[in-house]
Amino acid sequence: MAWQTPKTVWAETDTFRLTPDYERIRGNLLYLRQRAAAVTQRPEYGPMEDYTVDKLPLADFFNRVEENLAALAAAVQTRPEYSTRSFFPGSLVWDWRDLERIEGMLLKIYNDLNAIEDGQQKLAFCLGGGYFGTFVS
Repeated sequence: MAWQTPKTVWAETDTFRLTPDYERIRGNLLYLRQRAAAVTQRPEYGPMEDYTVDKLPLADFFNRVEENLAALAAAVQTRPEYSTRSFFPGSLVWDWRDLERIEGMLLKIYNDLNAIEDGQQKLAFCLGGGYFGTFVS
């Protein structure tokens, strides 16, 4: 799974689409989960299905992304500006502001993970006379 640059500037007239928008958001959530597991802790995610136009997303679809995003943020670094929403059957769903918030959070978490990894020092050591590792400052 590879990181995809999030769309962080949405216009009021932009339309959310399963492909490429949901696939990018879903892919980035899964990618960041892997990275977080290696650096801090593995966030517990609920399953995110593959959706097609035949299977229209319901409130659970939107809530799952929001819940997984909250779990990811908590595992990496909680920030006061992070917020998520809950949706109910028949309620309005994401608008352009929600999509900017979601993809903006993904980008911040990505940058946080980069900073954490860059700040980790690796120490060279000898085990049984063999040299292992390198020192990175």
